[in-house]
Amino acid sequence: MTQATTSAFGSNGRKSGKDQVRKLTLAAMLTAVVVVLALLGTAIKFGTFNVNLALVPIVIGAALLGVWYGAWFGFVNAMVILLSGDAAPFYTVSVAGTIVTVIAKGVLAGLVSGLVYRALERFNKYAAVVAAALVCPFVNTGIFLIGCRLFFWETLALWSQGTGAKSTFSYAIVFLVGVNFLIEVGINVILAPVIARLLGFSSNKNTSMVVYGAALAIVGLGALIFALTLLHRVAAGENPGSVENPQTRYLVMSIASGVVLLGGGALSVFGFIRGKKDAAGSAR
Repeated sequence: MTQATTSAFGSNGRKSGKDQVRKLTLAAMLTAVVVVLALLGTAIKFGTFNVNLALVPIVIGAALLGVWYGAWFGFVNAMVILLSGDAAPFYTVSVAGTIVTVIAKGVLAGLVSGLVYRALERFNKYAAVVAAALVCPFVNTGIFLIGCRLFFWETLALWSQGTGAKSTFSYAIVFLVGVNFLIEVGINVILAPVIARLLGFSSNKNTSMVVYGAALAIVGLGALIFALTLLHRVAAGENPGSVENPQTRYLVMSIASGVVLLGGGALSVFGFIRGKKDAAGSAR
């Protein structure tokens, strides 16, 4: 092996290692963002259930990091839903059915979003993110409805009585999905492509690190302020969002928000310092 080949191999190895660290760092922070937004969504309710705000980072993660990362973020979202008490009405009917449905819809939403993005990115990255952002809530809601049909249909028939719904299916669409689904589609299609474009489509990786580090830090700061406000209201005897175990839930949200804030800030500073070093090296 020649010296030039060895040097190139070493350089590629170092570059690959840095890229892997960069991906794992972003994946860790997006995982925290999923937790924050999933818990934050528990305080926002339209109709029967909460709005799932975590679909946005799931799409962004699937687009920037890959299909299996998207599946991971979907799994994290599912675990937050299962552990937070949001699925409590369905636990009373079928614990196994609830777990299977929630995990399946989360993982498949991330997985399919990533596959859609990978299939379309060769044509246009921005259009690919838009398509992935549109597919994600459809898969999430579609698997939920399939789970309802398999495990909870008789119970839903009882729930639908007295609501004015013409059938169990119309009850599931209007009262269980309804406005929440439309809001999730709107949020995803508007925010995910814009954020993904800002975070990942710069040709300069140092600039990308500064931008998405700063963006994540801003998200973390906003969520931290909101979570601390909720904790203050809980301490005053309120229960904002009418959730179970509000103190524990909003404390976890505060900690996860702090992780996103600190991690995003550190990543932004690291990208800035590395950019300065690269610029100094090029000048020499």
